[in-house]
Amino acid sequence: MDYIGLDIGTSSLKAVELHHEPHLPPKLTLYASAPTPPVSIGSESEADLKTMAGAIKEFIAAFPFVSRSVVVALPESQIFTRVITLPKMNEKELKNAMQWETEQYIPVPLSEVTMDWQIIDMEGSVDANQMDVLLIACPKTFINKYLKVMKMAGLETLAIEPETMAIARSLVGTDTATPATMTVNIGAATTDIAVVNRGTIRFTRSISTGGTALARAVSQSLGFDLQQAEEYKKAYGLDETKLEGKVMQAIKPIFDIIVEEIKRSIAFYNTHKKEQKIKRVVLSGGTAALPGIIVYLASTLDVEVQLGNPWRFLDCPPKFPEKELEEIGQSFATAVGLALKEVS
Repeated sequence: MDYIGLDIGTSSLKAVELHHEPHLPPKLTLYASAPTPPVSIGSESEADLKTMAGAIKEFIAAFPFVSRSVVVALPESQIFTRVITLPKMNEKELKNAMQWETEQYIPVPLSEVTMDWQIIDMEGSVDANQMDVLLIACPKTFINKYLKVMKMAGLETLAIEPETMAIARSLVGTDTATPATMTVNIGAATTDIAVVNRGTIRFTRSISTGGTALARAVSQSLGFDLQQAEEYKKAYGLDETKLEGKVMQAIKPIFDIIVEEIKRSIAFYNTHKKEQKIKRVVLSGGTAALPGIIVYLASTLDVEVQLGNPWRFLDCPPKFPEKELEEIGQSFATAVGLALKEVS
């Protein structure tokens, strides 16, 4: 069976196709990317949705994808995610309890959202009479737009899930022995933070600062147009030894907004889950490859920081150069994780 993970980002479309056979590692068969059209899949305009569907259809047709079955990700900014603590109960009791509990966490009528939850096994990290439950909810109208666009693009939607779940699957995996790990996905418009422990997401946060804001800071500081500023950002980043540190000084005030949110998230999690303190931070997203970013974050956060490698759980044939996969890996973390959902 072949499955496509389709990541509809604000700046680019990315797709990864995996081939799955029983008892064998998922095999990478194809990956591709293309610019996203200047419209939003969350738009109220029918014309915008048609434009997006047309772009996705052309994108898939332009490459030799075998499958037309896709898993897509919902942006974290459109999802309500919360870990809540409840008295221990069975599945039937939990179903009834969640109807009442969720009203205080979701700021819209429950009739307007699609909701799901998962019991988290914390094994001694909480009171023996309590359990943690991961709650996820998304407006039905938003989900319906995704389904509609996929149908117009000639694709079968196998599943829709939060972006952070896909990233956790590709970068951290589901091994319950894995120590608490924070994933930080720095996209074009947002930065999404999640903590994964024992193979399950325990905490999420999304902020509206990303790579575009960093490029805009370079543009304003050095007088470049946005495209040139983007190139300088990618070339010099947070490396203070490059270009007399001018690009770093332009980026730093904005990037520190992201850093402060990471710090707050680490402090919050470590305070509430003292037995499972965060051991490392794994980066993904196009901006994760900025020169100097690893050194800057490691010295600021005082934890291990590394670039994510979404290919490590896959069988990657020699036709895909290892160096090339390494260079683009951070940008394809979501797409790989989405495709892995159907083969895990």
